[in-house]
Amino acid sequence: MRYSFAYIRAWLLGMRCHSFGKGNQVGPSVHVIHPEFVAIGSKVVIHKDTVIHVAPKDKSTKNAVIRIGDNVHLSFRTWIAGRVGITIGDNVGFAPGVVIQDYIHGYDDPHVPIKDQALTGEAPIHIGSGSVLGANVIVLPGVTIGQHCMIGGNAVVSKDIPDHSLAVGNPVRVVKRYDDKSSAWVRA
Repeated sequence: MRYSFAYIRAWLLGMRCHSFGKGNQVGPSVHVIHPEFVAIGSKVVIHKDTVIHVAPKDKSTKNAVIRIGDNVHLSFRTWIAGRVGITIGDNVGFAPGVVIQDYIHGYDDPHVPIKDQALTGEAPIHIGSGSVLGANVIVLPGVTIGQHCMIGGNAVVSKDIPDHSLAVGNPVRVVKRYDDKSSAWVRA
């Protein structure tokens, strides 16, 4: 990332966001739709081709719908779409291609194309501080990922992940947890 332009892009985005910390870097081709509903902490890096899209369910809200903590790294082609609430803690890292969306398209009427049906299934998403999501991870509505978790590449996170866990697969499953008594990672 060419740093001088990254800081200029960050300054321009920061003027439009709900709140925006210091020392952020924003790559080229980053799109933030409705930035007035996005709060971004300090020392955040957002790489190119990332999309952050907010379409608040409550149109009258003045609060941030998407909150990104301090020292967060969003790699290439990250997609974050929120209607009711997405919170990303401090010191979180995303590998390329991570998708986080707190809603789905309805599919109840078989005679109407799914893309034309109402959005549904809205539920907040929380990603705990110190966690890392591998390449192409998908996080579904209503999920909480605990603190200091590692989610393996290509996982589909459809259920909560407890603190200090290593989780992989589709659907995701916890394969290791940190054990305080033995001070070691043990099989789950």
